[in-house]
Amino acid sequence: MKSIEIKTLNRKYKIYIKNNITESFCDYIKENFGKNGNIIVVSNERIYGIYGKIIKDIISREYKIKEIILNDGEKYKNIDTLKYIYSKLVDFNAHRNDVILSFGGGVVGDTAGFAAATFGRGMNLIHCPTTIISQIDSSIGGKTAVNFEKIKNIIGCFYQPHLIITDPEFLKTLDEKEIINGLGEIVKYGLVFDFQIINDVLNLIGDFKNDENRLFNIVNNTEFGKIIYKCVKIKAEIVEKDEFDLNERNLLNFGHTIGHSLEKTIGFDKINHGQAVAIGILCAIDISVSLGYLNEKFKKKILDIYDILKLPKFITKTDVDEILNALKFDKKFISGKNKFILLEDLNKPVIYNNLDEDIIKNSIVNNIK
Repeated sequence: MKSIEIKTLNRKYKIYIKNNITESFCDYIKENFGKNGNIIVVSNERIYGIYGKIIKDIISREYKIKEIILNDGEKYKNIDTLKYIYSKLVDFNAHRNDVILSFGGGVVGDTAGFAAATFGRGMNLIHCPTTIISQIDSSIGGKTAVNFEKIKNIIGCFYQPHLIITDPEFLKTLDEKEIINGLGEIVKYGLVFDFQIINDVLNLIGDFKNDENRLFNIVNNTEFGKIIYKCVKIKAEIVEKDEFDLNERNLLNFGHTIGHSLEKTIGFDKINHGQAVAIGILCAIDISVSLGYLNEKFKKKILDIYDILKLPKFITKTDVDEILNALKFDKKFISGKNKFILLEDLNKPVIYNNLDEDIIKNSIVNNIK
């Protein structure tokens, strides 16, 4: 088993990463919270339909368990869902010594995390992430939020979890769309921080680069846990340095600036987060080329990787001005001035302020077909 400890201003907590670690759920809960209080599982209908009985059987050995089951999908990460969680917590007569166990992907984690942060002025919170994105990124660092008026994560707060339990076994039931969704985030880590991460992913595919089912080789390989660990370690180190996303943590938003605008413009039900980030990465690379940081050969190399990983290389025709307008909601922007994460070179990120709008527009146009 691998573990990482995060020390922030508000909390110190551990991330445990191990296949089949959920069998020891109760041990970790007792170690951190004792035996007082109920365990309130917040999950969605899809993931709990697969693993609900297993999780319930494990936890009920030692604790009383209550369940809040949400609709599945980014479009449900909203205030109505948050109100539903609050109403169930009231029905359960939940108190601060109870534990909210977020069991699911990023949507569940963000929403349950915000509920835990705000109900009773803060409840105990465990994340058990079940998707690639949530295991390597969204469950770590305390960002909790819901969407509002199609604006991504616009209502939220920082609330560090008390514990994260990561079991790569859950990834084996992901469909290809969800694997691609996670690979977009992994490519981000590889381009910004450590390109060996991308090489590691390609090695798991091995000689099956033309096999239609090649992506399942990645999540079914026990070595994938090492890639998860590498990404988590990077995220943990950055969160410790910049808990509230004021400086270095901005680097984790590579590809997200235009990516979030695409989600708002195209719609959460038509493009998922990883796909949007993948296109946002290509836009950021184009901007870096325009500024003379990178050359076209660099982008060609990345597009070849996209082909192997089945990442989207363009979006269908959409309103560029609407995408540009959506950028104003980016939380990195200050006083109307934009802020982009670009690459001076491979694994050499740079924060660029007040970029010319024509350069941004051209980067979007380049990736529309």
